[in-house]
Amino acid sequence: MTRQELLLTANPAIGDISMPTYKGKVSGYVPRTESGVFRKRQTLVWNFRLERYGPGGKPLPRVAVEMRAKYYRGGSINNGDVVEVTGRQSRNGLVTVDKAKNLTAGTVVRARRWNLSVFIVKGLGLLLILAVLAVVAAVAYTLATGDGGFSLE
Repeated sequence: MTRQELLLTANPAIGDISMPTYKGKVSGYVPRTESGVFRKRQTLVWNFRLERYGPGGKPLPRVAVEMRAKYYRGGSINNGDVVEVTGRQSRNGLVTVDKAKNLTAGTVVRARRWNLSVFIVKGLGLLLILAVLAVVAAVAYTLATGDGGFSLE
């Protein structure tokens, strides 16, 4: 990709509610993990900068980008890849995003904060435990009251 193509692709006008899209070459890619305090779950954090160029090949300020997830889906990002991200810059200049379009590899990398299948399995496990407790409570009640339950009379 030429320097001409590595442009800031969107700069919202006044009154436009869309977020700016940044396109550039990845540099300083550093993946790391952060451990959780209470649940002991790890968060995968990808930090990188986008090197951008304006019309005529003039370098634009680099954009610092961060992606946080429990897991990533759809591909990966490496130094030298040309990517496109959409998001607002915070006051410190960091753009936090949930997805990045890797134009070099032709993939869209999505940051996932939770896994639906794990959520469903845990929910079903909770329902099973509640069902077992209900049966135990019914048997204990029957034994305590001496009531045999159903009768045909």
